[in-house]
Amino acid sequence: MWKLITDCGKQLTIHSRVREKNENYLKLYEIVEVEFDKYKLKLIEKNNIVAAEEGRPVITCLQLKQYAFEVEQKG
Repeated sequence: MWKLITDCGKQLTIHSRVREKNENYLKLYEIVEVEFDKYKLKLIEKNNIVAAEEGRPVITCLQLKQYAFEVEQKG
């Protein structure tokens, strides 16, 4: 189940999966590093195609909320 990110501190940890989607694409990331309010993301797939190794963007909690990222929640 995917849920909109509203509280980074409670919802996000290392290895959390987050996604970014719009009408043109769907990107799935894994959080690989957390430093205070910054999250380093590893792109896992884009439009259901496994991603080749790319750069690892660092994004803040505010940006995750502004771009309407969602976090995968178990159960």
